[in-house]
Amino acid sequence: MTESDKQSPAASKPSWEERRKKGIASYLFYDGIIWTGGPFAVVMQVVGFFILRDEGQSFGQYFAASRTWVTFFLHATLFGLIIGFINWRRNEKAFHAAGHASAGS
Repeated sequence: MTESDKQSPAASKPSWEERRKKGIASYLFYDGIIWTGGPFAVVMQVVGFFILRDEGQSFGQYFAASRTWVTFFLHATLFGLIIGFINWRRNEKAFHAAGHASAGS
């Protein structure tokens, strides 16, 4: 078994240096909105079914309503952008603290 075979799965993830080259917009979209905001929005919609639905509205009717989809996309976008930006700043701080040269933020 070689050294490269012993690497953990986390080692195969792109480094922060590689990810930051793609820019903050790409990071916010994929890591923020898609990977963080999406699952958050799904949970919020399921919770919303029990709290926000109209009296007598079925599960299918609730999820077919346009209000449900508007709130889904708002939750995903807002939460994803906020958490994505927080993670971007945290990763940048750690990157610069590790002594990497600034290539512009």
